[in-house]
Amino acid sequence: MNGAVRSLRALAALAFLETLRQPVTLLLLLFQVFAAVFLPMITSHTLGETERVIADAMLALHLLIGMLLGGFAACHSLSGEIRRGTAATVLVKPVGRAVFFLGKFAGIAGALAVFSLTATVSGLIARRSVTEPFTVDLWAALPLFLAVVAAFAVAGAINFFTRRPFVSDAARLVVGFTLLAFTVTGFVNAEGRAQPFGAGYSGIFAAASLLVGLAALTMSALALTLASRMEVVPTVSICAVMVLLGMMSDYLFGRPAASSRLAAFIYAVVPNWQHFWLADALYLEQPIPAAYLRAAGAYAGLYLLGVLGLGIVFFRHTEVKS
Repeated sequence: MNGAVRSLRALAALAFLETLRQPVTLLLLLFQVFAAVFLPMITSHTLGETERVIADAMLALHLLIGMLLGGFAACHSLSGEIRRGTAATVLVKPVGRAVFFLGKFAGIAGALAVFSLTATVSGLIARRSVTEPFTVDLWAALPLFLAVVAAFAVAGAINFFTRRPFVSDAARLVVGFTLLAFTVTGFVNAEGRAQPFGAGYSGIFAAASLLVGLAALTMSALALTLASRMEVVPTVSICAVMVLLGMMSDYLFGRPAASSRLAAFIYAVVPNWQHFWLADALYLEQPIPAAYLRAAGAYAGLYLLGVLGLGIVFFRHTEVKS
């Protein structure tokens, strides 16, 4: 049992590092943070709807980029290793296939958690940047921009003097400096004066962003399950279809589910992403109840258990060539 736990931890750490080392991870992370910097500047004249526009845009980007990152990481980490033969090298050791599969998912989940934290923090800064109509709070936007610049400068210096990999260091530093910018901004108001920490941040947005992160995690589990038997193109294609169907699940299958067993089955199998999308609560300034967060977390957890269990069954019967 202890050996399986150690193997699971080692595989999760390797999958986490592999995801961070991919240039696409850094690009997606950078796109999310830069969107938080520049979107408020180009959408500051929306007749009083700027906060809603920014909140919707940042949540939509969080969902889209999170699902892209989860799908890419799953394909690279599992189907890529099966194709290259490196999975066989690990499986010849005393490592079970279930441990291997769950270790990969744990590493990807860790990378997604880091991304979701960064997306939530940058989204909170972006929403605060447009609190005052027709203006941009530079005390919020400027530290975030400088954080990205500083992260790349430090990562470049480390790479120059020590020859360490630039991409993984830059990704870590972008996350770290973004959290630092979030902390600094939290103590300063729009006039540059000290304030209690977090006075300009929205707790409702943070809760909505948490739900979006759960949706991205659910999609990554689905992508990993598909990647155990398919190549990258069919995996990504099926995930895209599941995203579209899940967004329209209530309309397509929810209504006819009462009179059709087939519709009821599809409605239960296809993940309903609307459970994780609460942008309307932001617009109405209504707090998201803790009971709803628990229910959505339970829905995501049960779906993860089912999908990962199916993935383990698929992977047990997958031919792994050396």
